[in-house]
Amino acid sequence: MMRLSPLMIIVIMILITIGLLPPATPIVQAAPLAARQPGLPPSLFGLNMYITGRERSEAEAAQLVRLAGTIGARWTREEICWACWGREARNDFYDRRIAMLAEAGIGIIGMLLTTPEEYRDPACVAHARRVNEPAYWCAPTDMDAFARWVGQVVERYDGDGSQDAPGSPRIAAWEIWNEPDMDGTWLPRADPVAYAEMLRKASAAIRAADPTALVLVGGVYVFDAVGEKGFLDRVVDLAGWDSFDVLSIHPWLIDHAPDNPALINPRERFDVTIPGRLELAKRWVAARGGGKPIWITEVGWSTCGSACPPQFAKNGEEQANYMVRTFVLAAAAGIEHVSYFQFSDKFKGGQQPWGPAAILNDDLSPKPAYQAYGTMVSQLQFARYQGTGSLHRQGVLANHRFTLPDGGVVDVLWTISGQRTVDFPLAAGLSATLIERDGRLRELGGGVARLTITEHPIYIRQVTGGSRSFAETGQSIRGSFLRTWERGGGLAIYGLPITPERLERGSDGVERIVQWFERTRFESHPQHRSPNDVLIGLVGVEYLARQGVDWRNLPTVDGAPAGCRYFPETRHSLCPPFRAYWERNGGLATFGFPISEPASETVENGRTLSVQYFERARFEDHPDLPPANRVQLSRLGVSLAP
Repeated sequence: MMRLSPLMIIVIMILITIGLLPPATPIVQAAPLAARQPGLPPSLFGLNMYITGRERSEAEAAQLVRLAGTIGARWTREEICWACWGREARNDFYDRRIAMLAEAGIGIIGMLLTTPEEYRDPACVAHARRVNEPAYWCAPTDMDAFARWVGQVVERYDGDGSQDAPGSPRIAAWEIWNEPDMDGTWLPRADPVAYAEMLRKASAAIRAADPTALVLVGGVYVFDAVGEKGFLDRVVDLAGWDSFDVLSIHPWLIDHAPDNPALINPRERFDVTIPGRLELAKRWVAARGGGKPIWITEVGWSTCGSACPPQFAKNGEEQANYMVRTFVLAAAAGIEHVSYFQFSDKFKGGQQPWGPAAILNDDLSPKPAYQAYGTMVSQLQFARYQGTGSLHRQGVLANHRFTLPDGGVVDVLWTISGQRTVDFPLAAGLSATLIERDGRLRELGGGVARLTITEHPIYIRQVTGGSRSFAETGQSIRGSFLRTWERGGGLAIYGLPITPERLERGSDGVERIVQWFERTRFESHPQHRSPNDVLIGLVGVEYLARQGVDWRNLPTVDGAPAGCRYFPETRHSLCPPFRAYWERNGGLATFGFPISEPASETVENGRTLSVQYFERARFEDHPDLPPANRVQLSRLGVSLAP
């Protein structure tokens, strides 16, 4: 951490006191990768990205991470394969892929699974050949060896700086195997006795290496019991209730809508909808002793077309609708986390119908569900489930209400089938926007909005402080961010919004709500009073750091000529034409201190211009433009936004 001299501390405190500076922000330095990832518990919204899949090239993995960032994906469930690891404590492939995710600020649920050749029973290998299944699904013959490997891997990714992978990326949640209750993923056949031994020994190894990590039971199927044929009852009897922290389930309902009322038989108390399966899991947790959160680590709908039986083949619209509805229904049931299966088909068409449940096509072009996922995250990532709204009619029309941190509300509505026209009451004193499933916006007014509700979920967002939408980017600005944008110069200074509000972990390790604009980043700091509750990101410092430049090592000056200003805080000057622009458009609060002297540099359009860096901006001198437009701000937000 940078140490300030007593004199500098006094100067900064005086400036804060008289309102010239927002609260002091730290100098941006390279943070450990662990500090860039979200902390536990995870948010509701996750994906099975399989960035660690060896089927993917480095270029494809990097492209997928970028595509995930675009829709606000912050959690992924990733395979770490014992059969692929090798005999060394390190594995460069996994180090690279996990660092790639950590660098992007994505949290990881690690699946510890598969068996190397030396720990496979020959009889199981022969069985795998007969049934045409990969032999790496054979149960290990030595559970102590598996546990030793587990402890080694967890130590490498616990982010404590000791024996860590480069950059100390963090995996804070570990799932022990995948679907151990299924014969196909535990060969030769599902065995609760053997899995109980694995769970008990592996969880002990995880906790010894990282006492703060969460242990997930291997994701099990949920239909009429928790695990096939009551699998987990037997496992818990043998391994103990304390052998895991989180119940991981797979409530696949690939042939129906998640809330299809035809799947409910009230007389027999039989309900195999997604809500029904979640209630089954909740009752099981309560009966066994309670205290375990439930995570859905796989669920999805397939666009497999003619490659699979027709009951499994949904079109892109159905897939998008069912995905959004499932996340909302999970929130309504109190489920902590959902990992949709999957982001991009890692099986490359080799597993039907499961592979085409991906929300990207094989060429990585988006399906409707990709855009729907991004819209859902942007609307609900900061929201807390409140309950059903006034229009909710069980089995007919869904109306689920969420509250926002600033007192606003978001209602999510859809019909179970067909369409209905309804009158939706709007709250007095709040500004209302209708957001379609794909993100299109329409402002609403008056006391009541007449809406046509279909099977496509829509969002009605009502917030204080107003909002403004921009067709150019499909984004909107609201509340305190809108006030800051308008007060600070709007389009001319900050540019258009290019992302929705979203959570990001800063260089100080703190997660906060941010929104990116063409030229900058807004950060929410609600612990400070307005106007300092929104601060402008240090994008000038960060852009230089991205180029490998520490601004503190740039050449400085000891004074400024006539007509210029000198800043002893950074030992840089501010001269025409940049000085007038800096002073006229907010000065220190908007742009921060200068952190370089003017120098020639190639800018976004390929031209070489005189530029100067500030903590929160880069100024460009365009001498061919009229004096009023000569100074332009670089689009650093576009360059830096994840």
